[in-house]
Amino acid sequence: MHSSLALALALLAALAADERATTPAVTAADLEAHVRFLASDELRGRATGTPENVRAARYLAGELERFGWAPAGDEGGYLQRLDFQREHFTALPELRLGERAATYGADFRVIQGAPAGELRLRFVRSAEELPGEADPGLALVFVDVRRNRARAWLEEAGFPLGAGFGAVLTPSSRLRDAETVPPPPGRLHLASAMGAAPVAWFEYGEALGAALLAAPDAVLHHDAHYELEALPSYNVVARLAGAGTPERPELAREAVVLSAHFDHLGERAPREGDGAEADLVYNGADDDASGVATVLEVAEALAAGPRPAREVIVLLATAEEIGVVGSEAYLDHPATPLDRTVCNLNFEMVGRPDANAGGPGKLWLTGGERTNLLAAFQAAGLDVVQDPYPEQNYFFRSDNIVFVNRGIVGQTLSTYDGHEDYHHVSDEADTLDYAHLEGAARAGLAATRLLVDGALDPAWLEGMRPPERRRGR
Repeated sequence: MHSSLALALALLAALAADERATTPAVTAADLEAHVRFLASDELRGRATGTPENVRAARYLAGELERFGWAPAGDEGGYLQRLDFQREHFTALPELRLGERAATYGADFRVIQGAPAGELRLRFVRSAEELPGEADPGLALVFVDVRRNRARAWLEEAGFPLGAGFGAVLTPSSRLRDAETVPPPPGRLHLASAMGAAPVAWFEYGEALGAALLAAPDAVLHHDAHYELEALPSYNVVARLAGAGTPERPELAREAVVLSAHFDHLGERAPREGDGAEADLVYNGADDDASGVATVLEVAEALAAGPRPAREVIVLLATAEEIGVVGSEAYLDHPATPLDRTVCNLNFEMVGRPDANAGGPGKLWLTGGERTNLLAAFQAAGLDVVQDPYPEQNYFFRSDNIVFVNRGIVGQTLSTYDGHEDYHHVSDEADTLDYAHLEGAARAGLAATRLLVDGALDPAWLEGMRPPERRRGR
C-alpha cells in the first residue's frame, strides 16, 4: 500500500513537472518583448494604412500560429482585410457656376472628392424638400442647413452621405482666404463606406451661396482634381476550439472574444524648432501595445493548457484610433456567429499600475455595475475592481462598445491612471512597469479562464443592458 501511494505521488509529481515544462508561464520578459517590438521606433507608431501597421499584424499572426491557434481570418489565414482609402489632391479643386469660377478657400472647400461632372441644382431647405429618389445628375444645395444636419437628413431619407446624387453643397461661415496649394490628404476611410460611387461634398461661403440662389437654372461644374490611394490594413483573428463539459456539452458552440487594438497614431508632423533628434513617433507602448501583449500571453497559456469549454476567439484589431473601425468590421464578418458569441473581454492600457485600483497587478473593469462579471471575478479572489473613473465613460470608449452595441456583454480591463503620456510621443516602452504587467496579465488569464471554462455565464444585470444599435457606415 505504501509503495503504491509513493508511486502515485511520484507519477503526479512527474505530470505536474511536465505540465510546468510545457505550459508557458505568463512572464514579464515575454510581455516586455512583445511591447518593445510593437512600440519600437521602427514600427513608426503603427498607424492604420501604413506598411508598419501591416508589419505589426503579420508579427501578431505569426505569434498566434506559433502558439497553436487556428486561423480565423480571410481565406484560411489569420488576417482579416480592411480596404481603406485616402484622397490625394493633385491640383486646386475647381467649382464653376455657369461662367462664374469660384475661388478655392474663399468661396468653397472640399469635404469629399468625386469624379468631375456637370450637375443641375436642387435647393433643400427642409428634410421634406429632399427628392424621393436619387439622381446622379443633381447637386443638392442645402440652404441655411449645416453639414451635420444635412448628413442626418440624408441618412434618414435613405441617402447616406448623399449616395446616389452627383454632389452635396452645405454652407460654411469658416471660409476666409483664397488657397494657393491643393488641400492636404483626406482622412483615412473604408472604401465600402463611400459606396460604389463617391459623392462630391463641398462647403460654400456667403458670396457663392448668393450666386447659387440667383442662378437656380445654372449648371454646376466641379473637378476636385483628386485620386484615391488604396491602403489595406488587417485585423488579426484566431480561434481555439471549445470542448464543452460533460454536464454542458453545448458550451462548445458558444464563443468568448478576447480583444485589444494594435494600431496607434503614427508620427507627428515636424514643428518649427525641432532638432535633428526630435522624437516624432507615437510609440503607443501603453496604448495599446500593453493590451496586445497581454492578450498574446493569455492566448499562449490557453493553447498550452487544458482545452477550454467555450470556443475562444482572439481579435487583435486595427483602426481603433480612427473610430473602432477594425472591431466594427470584425462584427460585420465574425469568425463565429454573433448569436453564439456570449462575451467580449477587451484589454486596453494595462502597462502601468493604478493606485486607485490598488496598485501593481490590480485591474479595473469598465461597466462593472452593468453585468455579473465583476462580482464573479471578485468572488473568485481576482485582483479586479470597479472602474474608478466613471465620469470618463471608458465603458463607451474602447473596442468593447461595438460588441455592446450588438447586444453582447462587452467590457474592458485596464489600469490606465490618466497619465500624461497618453497620445503623446512619450508613451515609450521604457515607461511601462513589466512586473505590474505580469501581475495584470495573470489576473486577466484567471478572468478569462472563468469565462472560457464555463464557470461564469456572462449576463446583463436587470435594466443595465444598453439599447442595441449598429453604426451606419
